[in-house]
Amino acid sequence: MNSVVSFLIAAKHQSKVQFSLWLVCFLALLAASSWFMLRELNASMNNEVSRALETYTKVRSSVVETLDVMDRQLTADPCSADYATQQRRIAYLPDGMNELFFFEHGKIICTANNGLLPKPIDLGEPDIAASNPFTVTLWINRNLDALGLAGLRGSFAVRGNHGMVVPATPIPTGISKWLEFEVVLRAPDGRWWHTSGEPGLYARSLAQSNGPFGLRDGALTTIQCDLAGLHCLAARVTLGQLLVVGGAVLGLSLIVCAILAAWLSNKIYAQLARHWSFESRFLRRFQSQGVACAYQPLLDLDMDLVTGCEVLARWHDVDGTLVYPDRFIPIVEKHGLTKPFTRLVVDRAHAELLPLVPLGKRMQVNFNIFPQDLEAAALLDIFAPFLGSASRFDLTIEIVETGALELDTAQVQIERLREAGVHIYIDDFGAGYSSMHTLAGLSVDGVKLDRSFAMAPDESVMARMLDHAIDMVQDSGRRVVVEGVETAARLAALKACGKVHFAQGYYISRPLDRDAFARFIAERGPRPSARPRLVA
Repeated sequence: MNSVVSFLIAAKHQSKVQFSLWLVCFLALLAASSWFMLRELNASMNNEVSRALETYTKVRSSVVETLDVMDRQLTADPCSADYATQQRRIAYLPDGMNELFFFEHGKIICTANNGLLPKPIDLGEPDIAASNPFTVTLWINRNLDALGLAGLRGSFAVRGNHGMVVPATPIPTGISKWLEFEVVLRAPDGRWWHTSGEPGLYARSLAQSNGPFGLRDGALTTIQCDLAGLHCLAARVTLGQLLVVGGAVLGLSLIVCAILAAWLSNKIYAQLARHWSFESRFLRRFQSQGVACAYQPLLDLDMDLVTGCEVLARWHDVDGTLVYPDRFIPIVEKHGLTKPFTRLVVDRAHAELLPLVPLGKRMQVNFNIFPQDLEAAALLDIFAPFLGSASRFDLTIEIVETGALELDTAQVQIERLREAGVHIYIDDFGAGYSSMHTLAGLSVDGVKLDRSFAMAPDESVMARMLDHAIDMVQDSGRRVVVEGVETAARLAALKACGKVHFAQGYYISRPLDRDAFARFIAERGPRPSARPRLVA
């Protein structure tokens, strides 16, 4: 799951995410349009087959109607001249059959066109026998040479003593050329006989498994029979034939799907981007275990021992990566979560640091607060785990002066915090809004000089100003902390001047996780009998 989340939120993968969304949308739209087109094609093919089947239904109806007329109108003696005249009148009725005959004892005795035959034609066993006196017996697809119809084939339909020749009925004109057809006559027992169209299509259609919309072996296939189940028509069109016939339509549908996929994927990506933006991820996990703490050691320059740490907030993203404050602090302030966030950090730090401070030791712990949260009652409630007579910690709160900090109000809150045993330091002094006016107006315990002083190259203006800043803070009666110490030479100079109380920076140690800090303080921290001075 983490790998999927990492892929979704990583900036370098966004083009891949967008393409993947487009591809998914395109394939989904293509599948939907294919489903729709197949459904419409299947419906169209079924309509074509139904229309074609009407012709064969009419043939069957004509046979039955002609036999009914023969039963009523053939009243003369069989095979007499009058009988032949009556046959010919019936044969030339609209929709009538042209070759009628008298049938007796399994043989054709006389016909409308030939009269009395010199030799009766024995039809032999029928292909489909009549189930009762009112149904028709059929001899299917027989040679008609004996009736003077050389080279032709047809079927014999007989009911009682009357019968007729039913010629083969071709596929009706007007049926779509892209369809393959076969018409069969089917017996009740399942046997069938090809009558017209493409031989074998009916058999293949029965043998192949049926998919959605009649898909069988890469082709759309359907079979329909008339109400009597006598005439059955199988139709088939391959996907290849459809591509040839409807290539332009397919090309247009691909273009439309691509355009719609681009629009839809952009909409989805926008929703996805909002859902997986860092701000949304942070807010969803705000009350969970996302908060993490890092601890940067504070070095007591007089004792050359690490006697405390500054607690720095970190955040574990949903994919496990560690996020630094510059990304989430603006979100915390934007949504008014400064106090809840500080409480999360305080509770996590207390849980992790308490086991590191055995009886007989004390540890100074520094926290940064949001300037707008400088309210004694709220802060004393938040930092309660680090206060009280049973606490093993010396708590220091660092505040950064901003344009929103009103000195008189801030001074009242600072005094209340100090009365409760909290030490207050001005952080990042020398940068932003910090000034001598602030230093003089607030009864703080100490000052932490901005890292830009200590990190400045030797002989630079900032480096030369470091000594003046140290003197200025010391003359005000406040303790001095220098951060940003990154070289041995800078640390040695701070020790030599004798005016700096504490230092922190990468040369001493980078911010450490709980386990690394435990090892570090075990090596460089004070012995149980030592009690560190209080500092920021």
